[in-house]
Order: sequence, then C-alpha cells, then structure tokens
Amino acid sequence: MDKTVITAIFKKDITQLIRTKNLFVTLIVIPLIFSTVFPVAMSCFVLFADVGSMMDPAMLQLIDKMITGLQAGAMPELNQKFFYIFTNYLYPSLFLLIPIITSSVIAANSFAGEKERRTLESLLFSPITIKELFAGKVLASFIPSVAVSLISFIISGIIINATGFILFEKLIFPSGKWLVLILCLSPLVMIMTILLNVIISAKVKTYQEAQNIGGIIVLPVIGMLVGQLSGLFLLGIELMLMISTAVLLLNVFLFYWIMKFNNRNSLFENQIG
Repeated sequence: MDKTVITAIFKKDITQLIRTKNLFVTLIVIPLIFSTVFPVAMSCFVLFADVGSMMDPAMLQLIDKMITGLQAGAMPELNQKFFYIFTNYLYPSLFLLIPIITSSVIAANSFAGEKERRTLESLLFSPITIKELFAGKVLASFIPSVAVSLISFIISGIIINATGFILFEKLIFPSGKWLVLILCLSPLVMIMTILLNVIISAKVKTYQEAQNIGGIIVLPVIGMLVGQLSGLFLLGIELMLMISTAVLLLNVFLFYWIMKFNNRNSLFENQIG
C-alpha cells in the first residue's frame, strides 16, 4: 500500500471532519460531558452532601462489598468509600463510552458521508486501491478518537485528583486499573468500533443509517455498567485484560475481513445504487 495515498485520504477526511460543524461539535460536547460533568457532579456530592442519610442499608452493604472486592484498604468515611467506588468501579465503564462514541461517529461518516456528499464516485475511480482507501479512513477515525480520549482522560484526572486530595490527602488517579483501560482496552475498543463502523458505513447509503446501526456497539458497555451496579462482578485488571484479549482477536478477524473488500464495482453498487 502507498503511504502517500493513505496520508492524502487521512488529511482529506480530517479536513472534512473539521468542516462538518454538527459532527465536530458532537466530538467536543459528548466527551466534555463525560469527562467533566460526571466527575464534577460526583465530587460535589461527596464533598457537600450527607451521603450517609441518602443510602439505605442494602446500598451500604453493597458499598462495603465493593470496597472489599477492590482491596482498597481501610476507609472510615462513607464519602471516601463512595468516591473511591465511583472512580475505580463505575466511572471507568462510563469513560469507555468516550472512545466508542467518538470513533463510532467519525467512522460512520467514512463511506456513507462520502456518498451523501457525492464524492465517493471520484474516490472509487481514482488510481488507488480499496485497501488504501480503507486504511486511510480507519486512520482518520483512530487518530482523532485517541486525541479526544487522552484529553478527556487528563481532564477527568485533574478533577478526580483535586477531590481525592481533599478526601484522602493524596493523589488517587490514575490507578493501575485506569492505566490498563487507557493504554490497552480503550485503544483496542476504538479499533474494533472503527472497523465495525467502516464495514457498516461501506454497506449502507446514508450517514444516519450507519450511525444508527453502529450505535449497537455501546450495548455491551451499558451491560457491563449494569452488571457492576448490581454487584454481579467487579471490573478488575484481570477481567479488563481478558476483555482486551478478546477484543484483540476480534480486531484481527475484522481486519482480515476488511482486507477482502477488493471489489470496486461491488462497493460502488452498495453506495450509489
């Protein structure tokens, strides 16, 4: 594959992303909500609210069970326990929605967006291979998603550490679990989301249709969050590494599947017909 061609496709898609105001705003607003609103709301709750009076005995038992499972050590204050659980037990699942949503939104616009802008014909009949076309679009989805996730991670960390220092008199972020999330699981989930959305986007005719179908990807994360809230399991480092391995294998399968998209006429019919 020609790196120059892939780079040109990447630059073109990034330029189009910046010019598409609705899409660009979505990539700013949603991560901003997840990285600031949720941590700030939880910080205000544990610092200024009477946490104990708002919890029933069953919830207090569940909190103690979670603290024991996380091996967090002795925490005499309930607000300390609650904030620690949020930071290391619930918020990671919410944060995982940032790379999924951002990469999904960009990737869904890859081919379907070209069709709506009536620019796919020129790409399909230009002297580039389908593999180069796919590679450029995957790269144009991955790089911005990584940047958004890292910025969100930093913003979240500042808020969490500010509150954590007040409660624990020490910095509590990032933990080993968060490092596995941001360095391992999150990039792999991004790649999976992008590959799936590129495949979907290459088959459907509109961006909205591609985005609606691609939105199904968030369901496993929501299920994971519900499972943790119900106390069915703990999302620890070992489980995260197991999930990362499974996602890696799925990515390899999806990558080889995408590499089989070498029929220019078939792709043209799916988009233009």
